[in-house]
Amino acid sequence: MRGQVTVEYLLLFSLALVLIAFSIGALAVIKDTEGQLTSLKQAQIAVASIKSAGDSACALGSGNSRIVELEWGVELECSGNEVGAIVNGQKAIAELVHCEFSSCESGGSFRVVNNEFGEIEVEER
Repeated sequence: MRGQVTVEYLLLFSLALVLIAFSIGALAVIKDTEGQLTSLKQAQIAVASIKSAGDSACALGSGNSRIVELEWGVELECSGNEVGAIVNGQKAIAELVHCEFSSCESGGSFRVVNNEFGEIEVEER
């Protein structure tokens, strides 16, 4: 009788350890997914801010500029009328409607300028 109780307790303890191991693995996957989604959302916010400033400077004409503050760790890529923001490997892309980018820098604070040729320059402030 005592041996059976001991075996039952060992089985329950083993089952508890297995459940804890699976839970820890699932939590690690959830944390990784949450980090990727956070980075993607930061990239989408950054690209939307640059696009909005670029469209505004473009619509107001030559010589107009807008200041955009972004979080550190945002890398920008510009080509033609597309701007891309990369945060921790997650990338978001947006397009300007009427202007094109002539230059683009990465950093945390940007000045978005419409030059005399109708091209948008993104320079670190």
